[in-house]
Amino acid sequence: MQRLNCERFPCHSADQDCSLCFCPFYPCRDPRTGGRELEEGWSCQSCMIIHRPEVAEMVLDCLMRGESLEEVWIKLVERL
Repeated sequence: MQRLNCERFPCHSADQDCSLCFCPFYPCRDPRTGGRELEEGWSCQSCMIIHRPEVAEMVLDCLMRGESLEEVWIKLVERL
């Protein structure tokens, strides 16, 4: 279930899934996500991976089954 009353909604686009309002993989440092390294650190500003409905559902399902973040990240990278 999304939190649509968040003061930051939508932080990217109206069709995003905000079930995860933060990325459990931060900082992934994977440029395939759209993120990039800046002088002050890793920036996720252009990354929408975690807000794709099918990705948010997959990540939540895996975490609820008790899979580790590392295992879930491997599955997510396969989708990139």
